[in-house]
Amino acid sequence: MQNAFNTLAKAKLVFNKKLKSYKLVVAFNVHKSTREDKNGNTKIVHNFPVQAKCAYVSGDLLAENLAQDLTNALQNAQKTIRSTNIVFVD
Repeated sequence: MQNAFNTLAKAKLVFNKKLKSYKLVVAFNVHKSTREDKNGNTKIVHNFPVQAKCAYVSGDLLAENLAQDLTNALQNAQKTIRSTNIVFVD
């Protein structure tokens, strides 16, 4: 019997200004890089792949009931990617 690994997935909320809604994006292949902001401070940035190559992308989540929709989307994401190890990044 093989050992089951609970692989770390990274997630972020993407805001759509036109629709005023959010999307939950979950991916395994997220890369970290550093960039400098306007003041010269070093900042860590997480680079997600395009949505077509992400492990899970939710539908539109309205801002009015974001907490409830986000809970449901996270449950669906855990079932879809078969991992409960999801970490939110900026």
